[in-house]
Amino acid sequence: MGRFLLKLRRKSVGRLKRKWENRLGSKYRMVPIAMLIGVIAAIAAGILHELVALLDASGSYLKNNFSIYGEITFLLLPLTGIALSYTTQRHLGGNLYAKSLSPLILALNRRRTGIPLRDTFTHIISSALSVGCGGSAGLEAPSVLTGAAIGSNTAGFFGIDRRQKMLMIGCGAAAAISAIFQSPVGGVLFAVEVLLPGFSVSALIPMLISSAVAMVVSRAFFHHAQALYFVNPAWKLEAIPFYFLCGIVCAFVGVFVIKSVYKTNSLLKKHLPTPGKRILAGGFLLCLILAVFPVLRGQGYAFVVRLFEGKIDGFISASPVLSRLPLPVALTAVIAAGIFLKAAVSALTVDSGGDGGIFAPAMFIGAFTGFAFARLINLTGFVELQEENFAVIGMCGVFSAVLRAPLTGIFLIAEVTFSYILLVPLMIVSSVSHGIARLFEPHSIYRKALAEADLLTDDRDIAMLRTLSVRVCLATEYTTLKPELSMKQMRKIIENSPASEFFPVIDNSGVLLGIVKLEQITPVLFDPQFAETLLVFDLMEQPKIILNEDDDLARAMNIIENNKLDHLPVKNRAGKFMGFVSGNDIFKLYRGLVREVDSF
Repeated sequence: MGRFLLKLRRKSVGRLKRKWENRLGSKYRMVPIAMLIGVIAAIAAGILHELVALLDASGSYLKNNFSIYGEITFLLLPLTGIALSYTTQRHLGGNLYAKSLSPLILALNRRRTGIPLRDTFTHIISSALSVGCGGSAGLEAPSVLTGAAIGSNTAGFFGIDRRQKMLMIGCGAAAAISAIFQSPVGGVLFAVEVLLPGFSVSALIPMLISSAVAMVVSRAFFHHAQALYFVNPAWKLEAIPFYFLCGIVCAFVGVFVIKSVYKTNSLLKKHLPTPGKRILAGGFLLCLILAVFPVLRGQGYAFVVRLFEGKIDGFISASPVLSRLPLPVALTAVIAAGIFLKAAVSALTVDSGGDGGIFAPAMFIGAFTGFAFARLINLTGFVELQEENFAVIGMCGVFSAVLRAPLTGIFLIAEVTFSYILLVPLMIVSSVSHGIARLFEPHSIYRKALAEADLLTDDRDIAMLRTLSVRVCLATEYTTLKPELSMKQMRKIIENSPASEFFPVIDNSGVLLGIVKLEQITPVLFDPQFAETLLVFDLMEQPKIILNEDDDLARAMNIIENNKLDHLPVKNRAGKFMGFVSGNDIFKLYRGLVREVDSF
C-alpha cells in the first residue's frame, strides 16, 4: 500500500501540482487542498460523533432494560471506557501519544510540522471510548489533533513545503472545530489564536474555506446542527454593569479551572505512579463522583440546554443520593458541582488513562457560572437579570479565561448557541474575563506547563531561535592542536593554517581539552626561549561552557551575551568536539529567519 501511494504521488500528484501552479499560481494551489482537508476532517469529526452517540445509547439501553445489573454496568462504564481508551492509546498511538494540544502548540512554535499518519484515527477511537462510556471530557481536543494530523499528512502527500504545511495544519484544526460546533468563524479564530498566532491575515483564506467546507459536509452527511441552539431574548441596557461583574467572576472561575486541572494531574502522578493504579483507582473514583452527580457525565451539552430553558429540577432525578435531599439543597449541590467539580472530574478522566479535552468542560462550567451569578443577583431582589442570557455569556467568559482566546470565545459561543443578539454582552464579558485572568494566571491551560518548563515564550526573538539547534549554525573550518605539541611546532601549524583567532585542543579520542587564543599567546609565540619549553597544554584555556549539539540557538545566544563571549564550542552526544558557534553567525541566521516569517 505504501509503495502504491508513493508511486501515485510521484506520477499523478506531481503532474497535477504543476498544472495548478501554471494555471492558478503557487499561492492559489492551497485552496483545493484546503477544501480536501475540510472534507476529510468533517468526515472524521462526524465518525467520532456517531461513535460517541452509539456508545452513549448502548449505555442507556443497558441501564433501562437490565434492571439492577444494567444500572451497575452503567455506573462502571466510565472505568471500562478509560481502560479501553488507554489500551487503544498504547497499542495504536505509541509512547508519544498526546492527549492535549500542548505538544502540538510546542511543535508548531518550533516549526515542526510532521505528524504521524496514525494520529488521523487513533484519537477518534480513544476519545470515543472515553466520552461515549460516560467519561467527563470534551471531544474538541481529540478532534483538533485529528484535524491537524489530516492537514499535515495531506500536505505531505501533495509535497507542500514546511511553511505552507503549517497553514494546512491550521486548516485541519479549523475544520474540526467547525464540524463539531457548526461554527466556521469560531474554528478559524481558534486555529489562529491558539495554534498559529503568528500567521498573517492572508493566511485566513484557506482556513476559512476549509472551515466552511467542513460545516457543509457535516450538515449534509451527518445532519449535525448547533448542539446548544437556543433563542435568547434581547439583552437589557440596565444589565450592562452586571456583565462587567460577571466577567470578573468568570475570570476567577477560569483561573480556578486551570489550577484545579494541574493540581489533579500532580496528585494522580504522585499517589498513583503506575498506569494500572491510575486506571483502577482513578476510574473507580470517577464512577463514584458521576453516580452522585450525573450532571457531570459526558460532555454535558444536554444539561446546558436544560439550563438555558430553566429546567434545572431534572438535574437531580437521576442521582439516588441527591434525590433524597431537600430540593433547594440538592440544586445548590448540583450547581456547585458544575462549577467547582467539573474541571477536576475532567482531569481525572483524562489523566487516569482516558482521552478528551477541556474545551467542552470550560463551556459547561461557564454556563453554570453565568446562571448561578444571575440567580444569586435575582434572589437579592435588587434587579431582575435574564438567567438564560447570563448562562450564555458565562460560557464565553470562562472559555476566554481558560483558553486565552477571547475572539474565539465570542464568535464560537455566538455561533453554537445562535446568540448573535448577545454580541455586545459577549464582547464585554470576554474582554474583562481575559484581562483579569491574565493578572492571576499569565498562561492558558495549554501553555502553562510549556511556559513553566521554559519550552515556550511570548518573546518573538527567543521563540524563533528556539526552532533551530546549534547544528545549523556550526562553524567546522578550524585547525586542531594536540596538547603535547611544542611552541615551535604550534607556530608552524598556525602559519600554514587559514586565518583564525582560536584553535581547539583535541585529544586522540576527539574530546575538547581546551582552546588556544591567538591574541593571548602572541607575546610569546615568536620568543625563541619558549620554542621548546612551552607546550600547547601550558597555553590552552579550559572552555567555560560547552554546548551540546541538541541545544537551541536561543540558549547559545543567551550564554554568549551573558558571558560576553564571541564563540562557544559544541560537542556531540558522545562528547566529541564538533565545532564552534558564534554570535555573529546566529545573528545572520536570525535575520534570515525574520524575513522568512514576515514574508509568510
